[in-house]
Amino acid sequence: MQKITDATVLNTLDVLYQDASSDKRRLLTVFPKILSGNLQPSDARKAYLPINRDQGEFIYDLLITEGAKHIVEFGTSFGISTLFLGAAARQTGGHVVTSELLPEKCAIAKKNFERAGIADLVDLRAGDAMETLATVDDGIDFLLLDGWNNLYLPLLQMVEHKLNKGAYIYTDNASFPGTEALLSYLRENPAKFDSEHMKTGKGGVELTKYLGGA
Repeated sequence: MQKITDATVLNTLDVLYQDASSDKRRLLTVFPKILSGNLQPSDARKAYLPINRDQGEFIYDLLITEGAKHIVEFGTSFGISTLFLGAAARQTGGHVVTSELLPEKCAIAKKNFERAGIADLVDLRAGDAMETLATVDDGIDFLLLDGWNNLYLPLLQMVEHKLNKGAYIYTDNASFPGTEALLSYLRENPAKFDSEHMKTGKGGVELTKYLGGA
């Protein structure tokens, strides 16, 4: 497996993961909303909710192995996942388009990209992803779904025609409530999607290869 060797990126990841280890404390006051399914994006404005290192290293390796250049992410947060994407994009000669709803998270994410030395590879778009990613260019090689779960399906359907044949879709928290519609869509269209559930990460992962077709 290919791993990140850039010391600047690795050092930034170390700092951010250390800070992210306090997420449980940050979310303590909103646990009732989590349990009831009423959590809103603004409730997590101080939380990273990141992919773990193993997930990041898997994605990094996959992107380089596949030579992915046009990389799109839904759900920047403070930018941990984007660092893995950006580090891979540097190796493949690609770029990353990522979207985050909360402006305060965008501001911090931008600083993290600069700290890691990948800011020139990342197009961070602030606002509703159904608007900010609607204008993303065709030819997507990799799509990371790591935002609000009930937007996974509409967002995929919005950009599906822009996916390259053979593109990968990586869905984080695929076992969480709200992803059922997406998973059903993937399962019901085997001519277009080759999809498998991976028991990894905090909420499971769905790894999907886009086969193209109608």
